[in-house]
Amino acid sequence: MKLMTTITLLAFLLLPYPAFAEIKTITHTVQQPFGGSQSPDDARTAGIARAKREALEQFGTYIESTTIVKDSAVDSDEILALTAGVTKADVVKQKNYTDGDGFGLEITVKVELDTSVLDKSLKRLLEDRNHLKGLKDANEREKKLLARIAELEKENLQKGKSEQQAGILKNKFKAASQGLTAVEWFKKATYLNSDQKKSEQNKKIEYLSQAIRLDPNYALAHIVRGLAYEKLNHFDRAMADLNQAIQLDTNNAINAFAHICRGLLYCHRKQFDRAIADFNQAIRLEPSNYLAYLNRGDTFRNLKQFDIAFADLDQAIRLNPNDSLSYTLRGVAYSDVKQFDLALADLDQAIIIDPNRASAYVNRGRVYALLNQPERAIADLNIGIRLDPDRLDPDSAFAYTTRGFAYISLMQPERAIADLDKGIILDPNNGVAYGTRGLANFMLKKTKKGCTDLKKACKLGVCEGYEFARQRGDCR
Repeated sequence: MKLMTTITLLAFLLLPYPAFAEIKTITHTVQQPFGGSQSPDDARTAGIARAKREALEQFGTYIESTTIVKDSAVDSDEILALTAGVTKADVVKQKNYTDGDGFGLEITVKVELDTSVLDKSLKRLLEDRNHLKGLKDANEREKKLLARIAELEKENLQKGKSEQQAGILKNKFKAASQGLTAVEWFKKATYLNSDQKKSEQNKKIEYLSQAIRLDPNYALAHIVRGLAYEKLNHFDRAMADLNQAIQLDTNNAINAFAHICRGLLYCHRKQFDRAIADFNQAIRLEPSNYLAYLNRGDTFRNLKQFDIAFADLDQAIRLNPNDSLSYTLRGVAYSDVKQFDLALADLDQAIIIDPNRASAYVNRGRVYALLNQPERAIADLNIGIRLDPDRLDPDSAFAYTTRGFAYISLMQPERAIADLDKGIILDPNNGVAYGTRGLANFMLKKTKKGCTDLKKACKLGVCEGYEFARQRGDCR
């Protein structure tokens, strides 16, 4: 399952104009001295990062006071990450200054917050914990680098350094500056929408590659780039990035996240034993990580080990009861064991938590199709496909295949074939789509095409239709 979150402003159209347009602004100025071994470019990089951070800290108190943050399990370190995620910060002025014998740069930044969409923006971040994790890690990394630069500035003031010592200090300034610039590239990548559009993922890869070029040891940048490669079906490149991240980072939370992402990649390759080993390692590193239980549970579901699957999925929901994907995947597991009432209850809850969860609509549509309620199935599948129109992967193929099956139930084989053709284009190894299209062709008296599809389905492991047609003498 993939995640896709969209934000609608429809509700705000009903609000009075002042509420819709309220923008809070903080303007903040810092003076960044430089000289000696610190170049003007390195000083400017440090000054901009410090100015933005101090301005965001001023906004942090306001963010912390919002009801949605008060009601969420947010620690103090996450407040700045939330603030960075819902504000816009720009450099608006820069000038040189002199102070006695010293000189430097005076940098002014402006941070804007649109309060009319604040609650929705915060909700999106709090639901997308991976995004929040990236922002939090970036801010922690930035904090350490600024502290490192402050130490170097003190060392820079000391007299009597040899030419060699000055050169070493200059390289240290440059390394810290590159680290800050890498963090900025990483943030720029995380601000992009985490959807399936190829152009968006390519842009994200471009930004993250810049971050990694500047800081090859940036483990989280490797993870996020690996996820972008995975969405483009570049699995070898994704695996290389995730392997690198696991080797680089000793932080338990980041390392656990890398193992989860690599486990998902193994799932794509049907290497379920390796996937489970990665999820196990993630749980050892971070026992409270609901994503590790969630994905391990879904892997056991794929292996039809349902007792273990439900134990893991239940634990994921206990750890994070407000996660829409957890209810979606448990709903899928319930539908697999034909407990359709429980499946519908979970999928309904997933949609209540996140009305834009495409996979919840698609899987609820599947349940309705299995319950022989094709009209309700098609209504849900239409929503799911509309919410996620740019997907080019097997998950999207599943939606079209299921809707094709529903059209067959309504005796509309032509519409079924149109959907099944789309499903096969998106996933050429979809045996169910070939088998269902074979049935639709038989309904249209196209026996030869029907047999061709059923044979193809059987080669892909779905042989029930072909065996039935062969026993009837329809196919040879």
